[in-house]
Amino acid sequence: MRKSNLEPAAKRVARIKSVAIKPVPRSLAPEDRYDANIDHILRSAAAVFAEKSFGLASIRDIAARARISFPRIYYYLRNKEELLYLISRRAFEQLVASAEHQLSETDDHEERLRAFIRSHLEYHMGNLAEMKVLVREADSLTGRYSTDIARLKREYSRICRRLLESYATSRGKTLDREQARILTSLLFGAMNWFYTWYDPARDYDQRSRIMDECFRIVAGSIATR
Repeated sequence: MRKSNLEPAAKRVARIKSVAIKPVPRSLAPEDRYDANIDHILRSAAAVFAEKSFGLASIRDIAARARISFPRIYYYLRNKEELLYLISRRAFEQLVASAEHQLSETDDHEERLRAFIRSHLEYHMGNLAEMKVLVREADSLTGRYSTDIARLKREYSRICRRLLESYATSRGKTLDREQARILTSLLFGAMNWFYTWYDPARDYDQRSRIMDECFRIVAGSIATR
């Protein structure tokens, strides 16, 4: 039975796994099959939103991309906005999980900042449609959906800001609140608009250089203070 509040959507997305878009095996347990179908629909929706924009895409477009019947999509989700919310929430949760995993590998301040940049860009390279939607369609959410995604965005940005502050301190520098905010915004600006020029065929082999250049953007600014 579909619910009408925000919490069930959040709980569903917490169980979603990153699997390839493919038919769901009949051997899966019913709950796993349900979650895999949700994942398939979300990935299909992200691809459609990335191509057409949230405003122009329709549920019929998404159903066609997912190769499921138009009425059946409502068994899993209530409407198009919930799809956008779940895509955005899952992206932030995966970004945070990836960052925390990589940060746990080192205590060195420079390596931790580099690890965060690497984690963000690796996710971006592997999920271009989702990142395009996350960056471009954030203002399309309303109400509690918008509030929840804004909270996750602040939490993720806070991780980055603290890494910048710690890196500056390790170099004998100090960032005041506004400097840290500006540098954080500039770094995300460089990383988040990555999808506008990244071409896997041309740029994938240059990924390490791309990550190094993003690091130098902020490290160079901190060094000159």
